[in-house]
Amino acid sequence: MKVKLMSTITAMIFLLGFAVNLNAQTSADAVNALKDGVAKSKAKDYLGAVESFKKCVSIYEELGEFENDNRATAIKQIPVTQYRYALGLYKQKDYDGSIAAFEKLAEYSETYESEEYLRKAEGIIPQLYRIKGTNLLKEDKYDEAISAFNQTLDYNPYDAKAYKYKVLALRETDNIKALKETANQGIEAAIAKNKSDEEEDIKSLAGNFFIKKGAEAYRAENYADAADYFTQSFEYKEPDVDLYYQLSAVYNKLEQWDKAIEMANKSLDLLNGEGTSRDAKIYYELGNAYFGKGDNDAACDAYSKAAKGDYQETAEYQMKHVVKCK
Repeated sequence: MKVKLMSTITAMIFLLGFAVNLNAQTSADAVNALKDGVAKSKAKDYLGAVESFKKCVSIYEELGEFENDNRATAIKQIPVTQYRYALGLYKQKDYDGSIAAFEKLAEYSETYESEEYLRKAEGIIPQLYRIKGTNLLKEDKYDEAISAFNQTLDYNPYDAKAYKYKVLALRETDNIKALKETANQGIEAAIAKNKSDEEEDIKSLAGNFFIKKGAEAYRAENYADAADYFTQSFEYKEPDVDLYYQLSAVYNKLEQWDKAIEMANKSLDLLNGEGTSRDAKIYYELGNAYFGKGDNDAACDAYSKAAKGDYQETAEYQMKHVVKCK
């Protein structure tokens, strides 16, 4: 009985040992994995190549051969090959796939200590999110575009272009608070990186947005909102002749005569006596403001200067029948 038990144990040990030998990896297996990775890389099966290189590294680590030259070669090839795969997806305009592949490259670069490819990954990923966002913007997918630009800015908070495109998207969602925050952050980022073109673009986009909102509010007879929107545009662009004129008209509607007079005069100052009929509408609003304030002499003077071109008949009517100028 004892002999039979010993025979059974011996057989089990033999079988277990045989199984272990079957599963054990050798240096030859590691070399074959390296060769397989090279062959797959040449065939542009980059994902397959990466797995083979990783297998090579793993076998050498199991064998405790951490200083093996073949292991070092395989380690070097992992980020290189992953980079080629990610770049190929980008060229195919598969932006989601490319982003995921470059994020994997960043992971491999940290694992296998490749500073070169980690820098490449961290530099390219935010650009890819920005490209993705601009494409979504063209498709009128504004919320998705904003999300993509946010991911760009998570990687690089000084990407002025991402701020600019995000402002473009936010103009379509009418999220005024977010638009102002984004515009202000973008301007700061552009200044910090000496990107004067991007700074001016952001200011122009934000300023024109508020001017458009002001014009819409004026047409809808929401004059207080119009004044607020026009005034907010000052934060982003220098007021011009037309903007001061529009504010003069708005303040007349609000019966804020002194402000209307101030805006009209600023508009005329910028116009600088061009000697055309362009100033007629400004003088007309100035006349309305003075008349509203009760200064008929000043109103008559303003209307007399407005009485030309398209405003001649209207201004003369005001002078003759309303103010009754002498």
